[in-house]
Amino acid sequence: MRFIKASSFGVLAMLGAAGCAFGPSGSADLDTTASTDSLGWFNDQVAAAPQLPEAYVARAQFHLRNDRTGEAMADYARAVGLDSTRTEDRHRLGEIRFGIQDFEGAVREWQGVLAVDDQHIPALLSLAEVDLLLRSYDAALVKINNALRNDERLEDAYFLKGRLYLETGDTATAASSFQTVVEVNPTRYDAYIQLGLLYAAAHDDLALEYFKTARSLKANSIEALYDEAIYLQEHGQTDQLRYASALALYDRILTLDPTNASAAFNKGFVHLEYLNQYDSAAFWFDAAIERLPYYHQAHYNKGLALESMGRNEDALTAYDNALSYAPAYTPAALAKGRVIEALR
Repeated sequence: MRFIKASSFGVLAMLGAAGCAFGPSGSADLDTTASTDSLGWFNDQVAAAPQLPEAYVARAQFHLRNDRTGEAMADYARAVGLDSTRTEDRHRLGEIRFGIQDFEGAVREWQGVLAVDDQHIPALLSLAEVDLLLRSYDAALVKINNALRNDERLEDAYFLKGRLYLETGDTATAASSFQTVVEVNPTRYDAYIQLGLLYAAAHDDLALEYFKTARSLKANSIEALYDEAIYLQEHGQTDQLRYASALALYDRILTLDPTNASAAFNKGFVHLEYLNQYDSAAFWFDAAIERLPYYHQAHYNKGLALESMGRNEDALTAYDNALSYAPAYTPAALAKGRVIEALR
């Protein structure tokens, strides 16, 4: 899940304000920087001003930089305890709790933020995301719209709206929401992926443009490569060259991630289902199995390729392998019966 972040972290702004007191100077030499970015240094600042929330926020951020989540949470809680109006810090504390799956604690912090400022945009969006997870769509929409009334160009709000409408089956409005996201922020990769998937489901070639745009933003995105390849192979009947393009995209995936079993499997599937190249299909299903030995669909499809070449005994072995990993896999059971009958 992609978790919605505030458009600008208040904690960072707070540290900027407190930097002269609690952070190392940008002009400091390495020794000074090291001495002012140590736990001892931050402990001294807290000891010198134990009633100053900024001291705890600065130490909390030091803990986060050093992967000490529990200590960071404790310091943010101390800062908020000293000054309950520190909404940005409390929202950040909620984000940290959410990140460690303390969902009740996160909701408590964000609700505490709204008790101080009922129009706090990051808290509204964070709670709307929780509502989405709970499928409380009406409650989520209220919070999203409240956020948009404060800022009508909130890309995160429109993205959440897109997710909401997608989950409730209103794909047209979902597409409109994601389109608004990319109009507000033309570099929003995940919105292009969502638009591509929506148009792909509608068998609209515009999907390819969205996937290609996503790839232009993240050239090595396996997700975008895979989504585009899937669309090409499923719509190759309109242009046989699309099968070659899909295979090339799977090759690119395997270059980026040599352990990717799905790309190898899909190469086999293209050769089997669309190109009737059964030797190549069997090769790539073997490649998928090498990467993921319990990939029962790969064993089954390897059996289909072998059976198509008349190698029934080898096909039977492949079907048995599929059933050893997935005993209830009906297609393999039916294929096994068919091959046994042919061998009699």
